Amino acid sequence: MPDIHTQIVNRFLLSNSPRHHSGRRPRADLLPALAAAAFFLLLVLPAMATAPSNITITYNPDMHRLFVTVTHPTENPETHYIRGVQVKINGEVISDPVYKNQTGRTSFTRTYDVMANPGDSVWVVATCIQGQSLEAHTEIRKPGSAPAPVKTASPSSVTFPPATAAAPAAAQTTYADAGLFPLFGAAVVLILRK
Repeated sequence: MPDIHTQIVNRFLLSNSPRHHSGRRPRADLLPALAAAAFFLLLVLPAMATAPSNITITYNPDMHRLFVTVTHPTENPETHYIRGVQVKINGEVISDPVYKNQTGRTSFTRTYDVMANPGDSVWVVATCIQGQSLEAHTEIRKPGSAPAPVKTASPSSVTFPPATAAAPAAAQTTYADAGLFPLFGAAVVLILRK
């Protein structure tokens, strides 16, 4: 007669074998868990995306340099970063590079060599790789006058400078697509029905 340990192990193995699960395959039990995990990820990932929160514009007339500081907190500046900072002076795009990462975890500054005159209008649009954007505007002041406050506009109240004949069309504020969530939900329902 086998000892008690052998009997317990044999009963455990037989009760957990695939042929004792009323005809279902063992992997079918994972489907609801995978669907729940996918649903959870869809809820969490958009919450991890952060839009640029502030843009500071400073002009040094002695050096003819424009300093643009963008605040965009991120945990990983290699994968979640500001992909572009578009700078316009009087409606003319002077810089519109595409970036592959962000130099800091909370903010970074870009410097532009420009000849700006008092009264010139400076517009800056910073766009996150995940679609959110923020726009700021300021007027260049005469040297010695009080600095102009930077006006940061929320995406819903953005206005653009008047376009000049030589200036390209004004860029529109972009938003992250919200249409993927229902698509994934429908896919999960179809998978669960099979």
